[in-house]
Amino acid sequence: MKRVTIGDVAAHAGVSTATVSRVLNGGLVAESTAARVWEAAESLGYSPNALTRSIFAGRSSTIGVIIRDLSSPFYLDLIRGIDEVAAASDSPVMLANTYRRADREAAQVRAMDQQRVRGLIITADETADSQARRMAENGTPCVIVARNPPGLHSVSLDDVAAGELMAAHLADCGRSRVGVVSGRNRPTQVKRVTGLRHGLVERGLPEPEEVLVENEDEVDAAVGSLLHRNDTVVCTTGRLTVSVHTALTARGLKMPDDIGFLTMDDFPWASTLGISVVAQPAYEMGRRAAELVVEEPAVPARIVFQPTLIARGSCGSGV
Repeated sequence: MKRVTIGDVAAHAGVSTATVSRVLNGGLVAESTAARVWEAAESLGYSPNALTRSIFAGRSSTIGVIIRDLSSPFYLDLIRGIDEVAAASDSPVMLANTYRRADREAAQVRAMDQQRVRGLIITADETADSQARRMAENGTPCVIVARNPPGLHSVSLDDVAAGELMAAHLADCGRSRVGVVSGRNRPTQVKRVTGLRHGLVERGLPEPEEVLVENEDEVDAAVGSLLHRNDTVVCTTGRLTVSVHTALTARGLKMPDDIGFLTMDDFPWASTLGISVVAQPAYEMGRRAAELVVEEPAVPARIVFQPTLIARGSCGSGV
């Protein structure tokens, strides 16, 4: 079946194509004329061309979202929050996954700019910041998630507080020697370890022993090296939770009797396995990031969310 065009609507309503365009775009037209146009569009099943509309507007209605790694449970809830706000404002979402590669991050930001997206939400390293700033200066609202770069809107977690929550829970559970598995070169995780260290030392406990890994393949060896001197393993990123948990259980260790285990980010099977977590409000963070795109504040907004401890017994019973 042939697609209905704006010309078909104009002919059906007995008006010009320019008049139809003005009606569809909210221009000033006589009420009776507008009613005829809308009636014609509905009866013919006309769907406005979003591409044409974006050309006249100078940008599309699409919200671009650049994600570092879809394997992390945090990002799935983040996207859900973004999508709900986008849908409520009649904005489709264009999603790009960078696989944690800096070259792809910069390239995806450029691609989103070329698509003239309505706004851009980014979970990327600093390599994309300069391009995002140029987009913001040209009128496209850009929101950075998980970091707070100057001159851009940002939505993040209080990562130091997340580490302090970990320390308080471990101390309450009687844990005294803490080993940490963290991703390499991740500022958010550095802050979490800083909070953990401060919280432990403040309670008279030894500083945590940290091992940095590049990817999941290095986790098993990292966990093995920590077990000799520590009674607890902390994972500072949800992306590595499965690998750390697997490394512990593969050695026949039971939680909390043989080893304590505490990780970042909640996920569906954590409650089934009784894993204690420090959770980020990822869904709410996604909603707020999308709201900043829709609202377009004139001054860069910095939104910081607080973490929540969900104790399920993998570190023992707190006092």
